[in-house]
Amino acid sequence: MTPAAPIPDSVIFEKTATHRMVWVDVARVVACILIIANHMAFYSAELYRWVWAEFLAARTPFFLLVAGYFVGRGSFGSLDGRLFLWKRSWFLLRPYLIWGMAAAVLIGWSPLHEYYESYVPLYAWLRGEPGSGFWSALAAFARCMGIAGHPVDAPMWFLRDIIIYTAVAPLLHRLGSYLLWVGLLMLSLNYFALDLADHDYPIANSLGFFLLGMFISRYPLPDLTAAVRRYAVSFLLCTLVLTWWLVGHRDQHNSMLIALGMLGLMSLAILFTEWFPRAARWVAGLAPACFFIFGTHYIVIILLRESGWITLKGTSWDVFWLCLVPVIFSVLAGLFFCMRRLVPRLVPVLAAYGK
Repeated sequence: MTPAAPIPDSVIFEKTATHRMVWVDVARVVACILIIANHMAFYSAELYRWVWAEFLAARTPFFLLVAGYFVGRGSFGSLDGRLFLWKRSWFLLRPYLIWGMAAAVLIGWSPLHEYYESYVPLYAWLRGEPGSGFWSALAAFARCMGIAGHPVDAPMWFLRDIIIYTAVAPLLHRLGSYLLWVGLLMLSLNYFALDLADHDYPIANSLGFFLLGMFISRYPLPDLTAAVRRYAVSFLLCTLVLTWWLVGHRDQHNSMLIALGMLGLMSLAILFTEWFPRAARWVAGLAPACFFIFGTHYIVIILLRESGWITLKGTSWDVFWLCLVPVIFSVLAGLFFCMRRLVPRLVPVLAAYGK
């Protein structure tokens, strides 16, 4: 791939002895904030319609695409001559299990949890209720951890999928040029549009985006950046127009719109990094906290609702919602950086950051 245009120096900067694309970390932070907003918006129907459509629901698929790209680039070990990528998968699995257990203790029992009914047998057995059985409780616990059920720590479903796909990445790598075609086939199943996917299992769409990331990993990131930058303004404008349209036509959602949404998200991050380099570097510096925020924010949201402190309704709740999203992000990011400074040994275990 020939670069479409020179990349401004502000888009790349030196970090931990390697060159990183600032815009990638900026996009990760923006997607992370949108994920928090999406979960907060469950409590406001009108706002949920907007947040759900924002960037055409490209929030979590973006992380699947990026994970596939960097795995395909060999960032976590060569994919040749092996069957599994255990080391990287275990690195991600540890915090996944810890926050899954924490969520099971802290919020799995809450009727406010979207999938509460799925976990009821576990808590009924723990309370010793008549008729509750060990095996049904064990099955419910498995669902809490994302085995044949939606993880009790709700946003962890796509991290579960990434862990699985990363583990078998060397086998997927053997598809070679067929990565693209298999990926497109998975995306064409269009589960998002048909409402068939509840994330009880890894679904075709998540695999499709991961495979697409592995396929484009054959191209250097600077070349991909330059190619997107050439049409960034058009991608972004098109995404915003379609986002507005999708608010009133949610039934039309599909994987191709998500792919366009990812181009819009990438374009926003690239343009922001180019036009506001200092601010972009500051935002990019927050990216290491993203995994920790994924693991904890949904727990915080449910506990806030359970506390009864929030009694606002209607427009008052909508205004409060707008303020609470960045507050939750900031508090959790602050906790991450405190942990990294005071107890750095916990960072890899709780936040999947570092080595």
